[in-house]
Amino acid sequence: MLLIAFLLGGSFSVAEDSQSLSGKDLQFFERRIRPVLVEHCYECHSGESTEVGGNLLLDTREGLLKGGDTGPALVPGQSKQSLLLKALDYEGPEMPPDGKLPDGVIRDFREWIDRGAADPRVVEATKTETGNRHYSRESLWSFQPRRSPVIPRVHAGSWPRDSIDFFVLSRMERLGLRPAGDAEPRTLARRLYYDLGGLPPTHVQVAAFESEFGRNPRAATRRLVDQLLASPRFGERWGQHWLDVARYGESNGDDGLGRNASFPHAWRYRDYVIDSLNRDVPYDRFLTEQVAGDLLEASTAIERNRNLVATGFLAIGAKPAAAMNSNFAMDVVDDQVNTLCTTVLGLSVACARCHDHKHDPISIGDYYSLAGIFASTETLYGLAANEKLTAPPTPLHPLYNRLPEGLPDFREAPKFPPTYAKAIQSLRPVIHESLASPGERLLPENQVKFSPEQYARFQPASALRGSFEGKPGSYSVSFWFKNETANTARPITVYLFSRGKFGDRTLLGDHLGIGGTHEADVTGKLFVFNGNVPNSKSVKGKTVVEAGTWNHLVFVRDREKVRLYLNGNPEAEFEGLLPDTVGDNGEFCLGERADQFAPLQGNLAQVALFDRALTATEAVRLHAESGQPRPQTSFGLAMGVRDKVKPADIKIHVNGSGARLGPVAPRGVMKVYRDESLVPRSEGQGKTGPRVKWEDRIEGSGRRQLAAWLTHPDHPQTARVMVNRIWLHLMGRGIVETPDDFGVYGSRPSHPELLDHLADRFVAEGWSIKKLIRSIVLSRTYGLSSRASREVREGDSGNVWLTRHRRRRLDAEQIRDSILFASWNLKLVPGRGSDVEDTVALINWPVGESTNLHQPSFHRSIYLCRLRHAPPKELVAFDLPDGLSVVGQRSVSTSPAQSLFFVNSPFVVQQSRFLAESLLRTEADTGERIRHLYKRILTRSPSPFELQTAQEYVGKIIEQLGGSGEDSQAIRLKAWASLCQALFATNEFRYID
Repeated sequence: MLLIAFLLGGSFSVAEDSQSLSGKDLQFFERRIRPVLVEHCYECHSGESTEVGGNLLLDTREGLLKGGDTGPALVPGQSKQSLLLKALDYEGPEMPPDGKLPDGVIRDFREWIDRGAADPRVVEATKTETGNRHYSRESLWSFQPRRSPVIPRVHAGSWPRDSIDFFVLSRMERLGLRPAGDAEPRTLARRLYYDLGGLPPTHVQVAAFESEFGRNPRAATRRLVDQLLASPRFGERWGQHWLDVARYGESNGDDGLGRNASFPHAWRYRDYVIDSLNRDVPYDRFLTEQVAGDLLEASTAIERNRNLVATGFLAIGAKPAAAMNSNFAMDVVDDQVNTLCTTVLGLSVACARCHDHKHDPISIGDYYSLAGIFASTETLYGLAANEKLTAPPTPLHPLYNRLPEGLPDFREAPKFPPTYAKAIQSLRPVIHESLASPGERLLPENQVKFSPEQYARFQPASALRGSFEGKPGSYSVSFWFKNETANTARPITVYLFSRGKFGDRTLLGDHLGIGGTHEADVTGKLFVFNGNVPNSKSVKGKTVVEAGTWNHLVFVRDREKVRLYLNGNPEAEFEGLLPDTVGDNGEFCLGERADQFAPLQGNLAQVALFDRALTATEAVRLHAESGQPRPQTSFGLAMGVRDKVKPADIKIHVNGSGARLGPVAPRGVMKVYRDESLVPRSEGQGKTGPRVKWEDRIEGSGRRQLAAWLTHPDHPQTARVMVNRIWLHLMGRGIVETPDDFGVYGSRPSHPELLDHLADRFVAEGWSIKKLIRSIVLSRTYGLSSRASREVREGDSGNVWLTRHRRRRLDAEQIRDSILFASWNLKLVPGRGSDVEDTVALINWPVGESTNLHQPSFHRSIYLCRLRHAPPKELVAFDLPDGLSVVGQRSVSTSPAQSLFFVNSPFVVQQSRFLAESLLRTEADTGERIRHLYKRILTRSPSPFELQTAQEYVGKIIEQLGGSGEDSQAIRLKAWASLCQALFATNEFRYID
């Protein structure tokens, strides 16, 4: 049998005597022996070990035969004489030291040795040196260029449907294995619906697919796949996979001091991810936007906003407390470096912050070269609950409706046309003063300065006061203003206009200002306050007013109705929400509140007061006639990053602390990527293969250059890592079983040629995630049944060689969404915003308390609020990631809490009741209701036995509750709800075949 040179990945040569190895011996070693050696022995007994225990190497055949300090590790054919087996049996040296291996594993080693210890491993002698350590080329397989393998030949030539299948079947044939049969159409439909959209199909949809499948299986499958890929459900399902690796969360999590600060704007990144995947944004562009979106050119405001929101990838991570932490800034950088490398390269680099990486070829200098890029980047995470012990507050990205290019500088004072004064006068104001010079009706206080260029200039104690006789309940005011106080400088940024008696502490009247830090959802926005009265109200606008810019404002009071216009746009309208408390008072002031609170530092111009309520047309006209363009309108804020004003290289932090600094590390990437020994020679030419160059000339922080390097078509890891993630989510196991670790101690690919083939295909097809998914799910391999004969199961017990489909449990989101779907309550419209969108708070403060900020929702689970350390209760039982680190593959546990969830969860009880109520509203008999229930929950009809059992179950529950004194209708409802819960709790509901 021809041996496989790349059986578990990397570059292997074949032992001279390996041709004598039988197929069975080879299978035995690869399935039973090598995985154990890699997992339990290589850390201390391989060429990559920091210190080789007992001078014994177990990563080559030669090492085993040579042995260590105590002699050869094994004697082929003689297990009783082999020191390796004695160590495993804990007879003398106890290996592995952290716990004896299972008896079955030890029996495998005994059998392997007695059969001659067949071992094809002979690692190439070529080594690459990184720092002061040596690595074999095999161990650095993921750093080597892709090899563009030729599609192999197979004996069963009619079996494959896609090139994928040739690679899979070729491996099976070499190992003497055969695949299971194809999945039944109902099973395949349910699998596709869940894998591509995260939701089950209806019984009608399954029946339609089965009918079409019977006529033309491949055409029916293609049509369904294309339909599911085009559905908005796709981005919601696959967006969750990406949010797992992006460590998405809407709060900081425990910072070490028990605080859990909210991130009110993180949800915009979630929506960006969903939208990007639905639009099939090429993966190279998707990455580039997240690493350097703020540095990219944009032709529209929508594109610009998307790019800014995308950089939230770098900003949404959990942060340790800033209190007494001189390394806070580097802690943020460390999260960004490690998240990016783990997500994109499959390499965890965190330990290189303090010392050279213990396993992978990453030096401490390499780490700080990367860290310098992010240390030259400012992270915009927001107020962090206004708690400086947690994190110093930062600005956020404002999102505008227009690009700034082509707009005038709104920081400059407007120049009004000569006709503007006439336009204002035509609306019959009772007071109108341009403020280019002192007027007659507006009396200055504390040296208001006037000039034709800047109009009225206010210092913090300045103000303009006046009075007029307006009609009770109706008046309007219009003016231009420039506020120079930062929106986060104080609780109320500024009061611009106040109609109320001077010095009156009750503040009866109308007071118009800009919000500060007092209420996070009003920061930077206009608001109106009607005084310290019972049931007082404060209503707010929607636009953040940028400090230092000129703006036009119209305020209209029309009895109980209040209207605001900002720069010619309707800003807010409130009817009945802000009662009139002005009365017959005519006093007013500009530039402060009536009690001199929160004064203006800035400018005012063209003040006009009217003794009536202006119409909407008139209010808009006051801006239109000014000759000034409408500025950008900010409709929200986003977390993200931007370049620092002065980017710079940083010094190595010895032992990871800024207290002791070493030499400067020039910004760049790891040196291992520049090692020419990793580049295979082109056949017959002696030239090096493709290289991904890193130019040492840095622009700005270097993030745009980093993004270009990561997404270069020839990068050895970027495409491999992503296609492995996609394969994992579709097949239940990655080609590389450790999706977040492509390093020395990560798993080797089970099908290395297939991995490179898929990576090449991914890049060649424009980095399209949807195209790659389509290819995989239309393959014969994906369409195999999860049910297989005993021979198939025993020949490939771990399903490493893809002889069948892997049965998988639904994840937390799929379970919740499927229950809502079955109960007819799932809302398929996208959820908007977040439960904490208007909340700046320490969620788990004081320590031990957790504020429940989750609101009831029937939207899909991806739209639920993801608070770190306070997750949605409907999801926590089923291995929900905590959002603190990259999670490429979720844990799948089985615990009593999961069974109890279906029995005791208020959510399951509620939805079961809803479903039972809908059943009882029908005119159907008991049998029909049970059939409907099975179709709704399990997408199939019950068998005769199941039908009879369910009928008896409902009858017994009704009989048992009959003596409770409850109403008969209530008893029937409980019985049917109990049956619903029982079906939700079945394995059939929770698993995909």
